[in-house]
This record gives sequence, structure tokens and C-alpha cells, in this order.
Amino acid sequence: MNNEFNLLLTQAQIEQVLSQVKAAFPFFTDWEYNNEKDAEYFGFSVWGKLVTNPEELMSRRFFITFDKSHENKWQGCLTIGQHSYLWSSADMGDAHLLDTEPTETLEEAIVALKANMLELFRSFSVV
Repeated sequence: MNNEFNLLLTQAQIEQVLSQVKAAFPFFTDWEYNNEKDAEYFGFSVWGKLVTNPEELMSRRFFITFDKSHENKWQGCLTIGQHSYLWSSADMGDAHLLDTEPTETLEEAIVALKANMLELFRSFSVV
């Protein structure tokens, strides 16, 4: 991925993005994407879901979302409840847990989000 991409992606670019995020987060499933600019998205956005206890009716759902910002940069986030979009809100049953700073490439956003996740989970460690 490079900075030449617009906010909307071609089908070949979408396939490349899906391949990258699935490889980076193999335990996340049900990957979906939006490739339209509208009231909820600046343009391209992709998200995958991790269900912690699928047998439970009210199991927790974590989401990884990557999108192209209005500045044509990639940003990643970890949420609970639903994937991230412009009107996500803790009042609606979801919450942002982590965000990355905007990056030039998807690869940089993936690395940054994984580093932020590692730092968060390390903070729960007692050692």
C-alpha cells in the first residue's frame, strides 16, 4: 500500500487489504469492508471480529478496524461492541479501546495497532 491510494479502493486493492489484515490478525473472522464515502465513513474501512465465547448469548465482541482517513492516511483501532465508524459511541454499546495515529501505509497502521495492543495487555500483567 502506498500514498497514491484515494479514499476509495479498487477491487484488487481491496483484496490486497483483506489479505494483509487476515494474515496480521488470524483469530479475527467475519471480515467486512465499506468502500463508499457517506455519513458514516470517510471512504474505505475494513473490520474483523473476535468473539471471546461464541457459545454464550451475550459474549463479548472485539473488532479491529482499519480505515483511510480524510487525510488519505491509514488508521487502526480496537473496539468492543461493534466496529469503528464515524458515529461510534460508548452510549450505543460500543467503546474504542485503542487507536493509532494516522500512518502512510496499512502496514504501518497494523504494526502500530499491534504495539498499542501489546502495551495495553502488558499493563494488566503483575510481573
